Amino acid sequence: MPATRYGVSPWLDRFPVKKRPIFPVFKETVEAPLVVIGGGLAGVMTAYACAAAGVRVVLLEADRLGSGGSGLASGVAAPEGAASFRELEAQAGRRVARAHFEHAHRAVLDLAAAARRLGIKAELDTLDAWRVVRGGQPIKALQRDVDERRGAELGATWHKPAAVEKAVGVESAGGVRLPGWGQCDPYRLLLGFAAAAVARGAQIFERSPVKKVAFDRKVATVVTDAGRITAARVVHCTGEPTDLVKALKRHFRFEERSLALSAELPVPVRKAVGPRASVVTDIDAPPHVIRWTADNRVLVSGADGPRPPARQRERFHVQRTGQLMYELSRLYPAISGVPPAFGWSMPLAHSNDGGLYAGPHRNFPHQLFALGTGHDPARAYLASRILLRHVTGETTTDDEHFGFARSL
Repeated sequence: MPATRYGVSPWLDRFPVKKRPIFPVFKETVEAPLVVIGGGLAGVMTAYACAAAGVRVVLLEADRLGSGGSGLASGVAAPEGAASFRELEAQAGRRVARAHFEHAHRAVLDLAAAARRLGIKAELDTLDAWRVVRGGQPIKALQRDVDERRGAELGATWHKPAAVEKAVGVESAGGVRLPGWGQCDPYRLLLGFAAAAVARGAQIFERSPVKKVAFDRKVATVVTDAGRITAARVVHCTGEPTDLVKALKRHFRFEERSLALSAELPVPVRKAVGPRASVVTDIDAPPHVIRWTADNRVLVSGADGPRPPARQRERFHVQRTGQLMYELSRLYPAISGVPPAFGWSMPLAHSNDGGLYAGPHRNFPHQLFALGTGHDPARAYLASRILLRHVTGETTTDDEHFGFARSL
């Protein structure tokens, strides 16, 4: 039995090294209408959207495309503005909560359609999800959340234990069916959108970390180690605030999410597990998210917690991977004893209200932001569409609900 590979993303590991695109280092002094900082999902999707709209785009990635959170993500696309509609509504108001949920739901479908149109082969599927409650856990809060979602005309239906077990093979006290989720290989999805952006004229540079973004009344100036760009607009697609915009860090809580991918499940285990056509999540704090891969493996993510020091990272991966596999076996006892093939983690930044931030900030002229995406493909795609509307001057009323003003 092969040993578990710790600290390695299976998406990056299985992609042929010789087919991985290589982009140059930025070494110029130029002017450009738009600079995108960050080569994750939100960055390449924004570059594609703006380039397709006729805007000349320069994208700068500090390392390699997908080397940050996007290449480490689970690939689950959630059509939710937050895990709880009630909590987002309590913090940000009903209009904001409803806008976040409605647009997140649409983003999954639009993303799937865009990937098909562009011919991106990223194993992108749309499917249902089930949020389950184990015996002994409080049930009324989730039922109230379902009632609130239904009152806001959002898709969610409560089901009794027998229906949950029939659908996903989990013994429970009940659960919620959530339609319109998605799952994919996030790295292949990222590379597909990067290729589409380049085909429409976007320029992509790797190993080109931005050292400073300065601005005056007319333009912003982006400075790297070896170059400088004077731009009309700069878009920060970094998932979380970097040191370039330290003041925005107060809007976020920074954690690390752990992930484990099992070895291929033996046939008897597959039969015992039952249906594997849905994403499964729970109401644990933090919650787990479980998906099944086409090669008969199970991927579980969760165990969010403080980011470990670099010297403890290897031990952190070993401990959290074991924890996740044990917690997975509590939902699916048949999986107990199946070893993990990969155990890794990704950085995560939770906004104060759990929602996405996409748009401008009054203290940073000529700059736009996509923050709090959670490295979720649907959130990244939604952010790219909002940012495109800001760039082209075609914003909608709902776009305001994704801005920083909602928490000022």
